[in-house]
Amino acid sequence: MKYLYAEITIKPFSEDTADVLCAMLGEVDYDTFETTETGVRAYIPEAKFDEDSLKSALDTFPIEGTEFTYTINELENKDWNEEWEKSSFTPVLEEKFGIKLNPRMAFGSGQHETTSMLTEYLMSHSWDNMRVLDMGCGTGVLGIAMAKSGAKEVVAIDIDDMSVENAKENFALNGIENVQVLHGDASAISGQFDVIVANIHKNILLNDMPTYVKHLARGGYLIMSGFFVADVKSISDAAKSHGMSICDQLTKNDWTVLVVKNI
Repeated sequence: MKYLYAEITIKPFSEDTADVLCAMLGEVDYDTFETTETGVRAYIPEAKFDEDSLKSALDTFPIEGTEFTYTINELENKDWNEEWEKSSFTPVLEEKFGIKLNPRMAFGSGQHETTSMLTEYLMSHSWDNMRVLDMGCGTGVLGIAMAKSGAKEVVAIDIDDMSVENAKENFALNGIENVQVLHGDASAISGQFDVIVANIHKNILLNDMPTYVKHLARGGYLIMSGFFVADVKSISDAAKSHGMSICDQLTKNDWTVLVVKNI
């Protein structure tokens, strides 16, 4: 899959401004972000690129007085796994939890706040004999964490075919066999789950929540992330409207994990 990247300069620059911009671009199909000294480098599959969507995100940016300039660039065709190995990538999840990852460029290394919070949460709980779903699985790290914490069956789903292949590689790398990795969106979910983890963008969570609830067993947990503290009310209100109760909330650098229960 060929990728493009937007090199975006932010004036005035701050990490908070960069985080908000990344969240907004995530809602228009950008899937990987690097913070630079002056802004953000945002990656997107070439087939999904739409400059009007990028301009709209920048034009509707909610922090007043922020200015942007950008260029669109082609990502050089390389073996990105080899590049990661040559880079300063630190396998933090392997060091801390024994989770081995061979991340492709598009899907990260597990170092983002949402992934690190979720992994720590999942590894600190027991999912013995549970059927679990990692929705929007990316590298598969969250499914791997649940498998290592006792899950009897793992289903991992992602809309991107490269992500599906990467997740399969990482499950095999960790010796996990009780797993299905599927290509698709929420419509690919089938059967009942004791736990559903969705580390996706806010709008997708809100849109797909009825489907998650439909496939969540009574007493089961829906664990969501990929959004900011400011979005918690809309996410929790939607969960409550579907008969869920709020169990837990974690926050790191304004990113949030919300745990709700199907009562």
